[in-house]
Amino acid sequence: MTAAWTISDAWVFACVEGTGPHDGYTLTQILVKAEGINHAALTQAEFTRAVPRLVAAGLIGADANADRYWHTDAGRTLYRQRMKRHGLFGWIDAIPPALRRLGEPQDSPWSLPRGAFDRAVKQAKEIFNELGTSRQLPGDTP
Repeated sequence: MTAAWTISDAWVFACVEGTGPHDGYTLTQILVKAEGINHAALTQAEFTRAVPRLVAAGLIGADANADRYWHTDAGRTLYRQRMKRHGLFGWIDAIPPALRRLGEPQDSPWSLPRGAFDRAVKQAKEIFNELGTSRQLPGDTP
């Protein structure tokens, strides 16, 4: 069976911002944006599967120890081209076909530092609480 790009891969790609480790998004920022653009909670499994695929495709850079994720030049170009005339929620129509055109994703083992995802979820919940909004995040029960 061959590997295929998933909606989660596109979702993670759409949530990453920045041009390098100096201004890349933290995992907390990615979780907040993920909930905002998809009204769903990004899971650790979805994130840790998407990141190495996107890195291997040359679309994002990632430094899990520094908690930074950013678009590469190629990733910014793809995002800009595909998201033109699409609103914030247009990622779901624009990004998956662009990833499929790249060919099969390359899977490789990748993990976050111990406890990093849980800390990011906690921080994201704090952000939503400060904003006075109730959002579903990993670990919440519906």
